[in-house]
Amino acid sequence: TFTAGGIPQELAASALASLVWADELADASGDPRYNSLVIDAADRWTATGSGSAPKPCDPDFRTEDMFMSSSILGRAYRLTGERRYVDILANFLVDGKIQQSHGLYWHCRSASYYWGRGNGFAAMGLSEALAHIPEDHDKRPAILGMYGRLMQSLGRLQHPSGLLPNVLDFPGSYLEFTSTCMMGYAMARGLRLGFLAPEYKQVVDAAWDAVAERIDDVGNVVDACASTGVQNNVREYLDRPAIFGYDDRSGGMALWFATEMERLTRGA
Repeated sequence: TFTAGGIPQELAASALASLVWADELADASGDPRYNSLVIDAADRWTATGSGSAPKPCDPDFRTEDMFMSSSILGRAYRLTGERRYVDILANFLVDGKIQQSHGLYWHCRSASYYWGRGNGFAAMGLSEALAHIPEDHDKRPAILGMYGRLMQSLGRLQHPSGLLPNVLDFPGSYLEFTSTCMMGYAMARGLRLGFLAPEYKQVVDAAWDAVAERIDDVGNVVDACASTGVQNNVREYLDRPAIFGYDDRSGGMALWFATEMERLTRGA
């Protein structure tokens, strides 16, 4: 196990972010070894110079890494108080330059397409970052602005059903499960922590109703985009399969959304 043998070397950011649960388990169990997993994972992030993505992130600034980095580096800062973690994170988020003027994100620098889950990763990453980056950090205002512009665009693009399309700027793209969960999580967290305006509650409620309608009593989901790497053109994003049935990725996103909704409702 990780606690016995340490974290393997040369893991991707996505694998390191799989330890996002460890600090909460440390709190619940009273076992500080789990906190050390978060810190060990965060120490794998290394700055590579201004304008470049830190290792182990994709040098092309993929939106997935916005969430992976925020979830681990933010928690490491909370556990240790060492600002180097949030400095690496803030620089990465600001240096990417893949958010466009209307607020949406390209999937990465080489894929100028507005994939739904790609923007969901950006939304979750920014909301995670804002939950941890201190108020006096010089890049917090820029990150808050990035978050606000993205939330505005996603709210505007929400379908009357409450869902987001799989390709956000393409009429007729199928309405997709995971991106809706991720938008809902990011907005619910912003509402709960006070960095999103209260009027977004209606967007969150519509997303919650849509997601709840698309999960059956054994966890199957409706129309979740299959695993998607960087694609070559918008047609390839449009043609990604929509999963109807069991999908662990979709279940995970739904649980993130559900947990944040419970906290928002409870006022925690």
